[in-house]
Amino acid sequence: MTRHHGRTQKRDAMNRVSIVQSILRRWDPIGIAPGEAGPVDEYDSYAPHIVSMVVQGCSVEELSRHLEVIRVERIGVEANPNRDLEVAGEILSAIRENAV
Repeated sequence: MTRHHGRTQKRDAMNRVSIVQSILRRWDPIGIAPGEAGPVDEYDSYAPHIVSMVVQGCSVEELSRHLEVIRVERIGVEANPNRDLEVAGEILSAIRENAV
């Protein structure tokens, strides 16, 4: 792999993480309005794993279940399967549209 190719891959990965972070801020399962009423990076730590799941070919259902685990088990709020499915679809579409 050339140095240029490696930089391109890193930039692409960082771009995907940034896209997912933006979507997760709108997902906002605890309703803190990241960047307005709460820390802008509240959900950012979840983005790299989500990008990895998408790149590995997860389905919208698998990603939705992952969002539900984050929502219910990690954050500790009530399930909202419809919203999680909607956001999972948005994430998959956004990452696929920006695939190299």
